[in-house]
Amino acid sequence: MFGNISQILEMKKKADEMKARLNSFSITETLNGVTVQCNGTKKITSIQIADELMQDKNKLQIALNEAVNKALEKADQVSKEELAQLTSGLGPLAGLFK
Repeated sequence: MFGNISQILEMKKKADEMKARLNSFSITETLNGVTVQCNGTKKITSIQIADELMQDKNKLQIALNEAVNKALEKADQVSKEELAQLTSGLGPLAGLFK
């Protein structure tokens, strides 16, 4: 029984470490004049917009949507890779995180 508790505590420690690592990652995506930065936990940290996009609202909305989605896709991939590393040695408990 105590073996399971120590394994759970170790898993929590690794999860906390993973979250800290994900927060430290910076993912940047630039598309059509919009640059979006986010971290590995999918939090947008910065958005920059080219001046020429400020004249065309529709173009700006499309570019912003595309850049944000692409940045979040990259962040999701980073998260999945980190989770795979975290769960690689947990044996049967690894299935709980997929």
